Amino acid sequence: MSKDEGGPNSAARNAELRGLVSMKMIHLFALLRRSGLLAQKRLFDLSEIEWRIMVQLGYTAPLSLNGLADALVQDRGQLSRAVKGMVARGLVTRERKPGGPEIEIDLSDDGKLLHGKMIKLAVDRDLGLTDGIDGGALATVIEVTEVMISRAEAMLDREQQAGT
Repeated sequence: MSKDEGGPNSAARNAELRGLVSMKMIHLFALLRRSGLLAQKRLFDLSEIEWRIMVQLGYTAPLSLNGLADALVQDRGQLSRAVKGMVARGLVTRERKPGGPEIEIDLSDDGKLLHGKMIKLAVDRDLGLTDGIDGGALATVIEVTEVMISRAEAMLDREQQAGT
């Protein structure tokens, strides 16, 4: 067995990985995502894709199915099925764009009410996550996170360019 496949240095390498800031952020994201999915299902009867559609439409509606697929980096077929189900439940509307074959997807009135509840849940969860953390420390976390997001975007750009 080579050192890369395990062996005496494997535990040390795993400990080193667990200590990386990026790994801690991935772990935090995974925990927040799992608990958020459970809350969304319990409170709003939304699947993950439905929740993502609601959030995206809340920010940038109306959108075409192609625009929604691009924004969510999701398969059109899967989105189309989810949107149809959401139309049937009265959460979103689908209307033909004037003068063209494209369909616009938007939040219905009920969808807008639900979106407001989703925002309240997100704010409440954030407050629960940050409760008791000093304001200066939170400001530092936000500042550092913004720098890291900018660097991660540059990494993504480099990788996308290298892949073409």
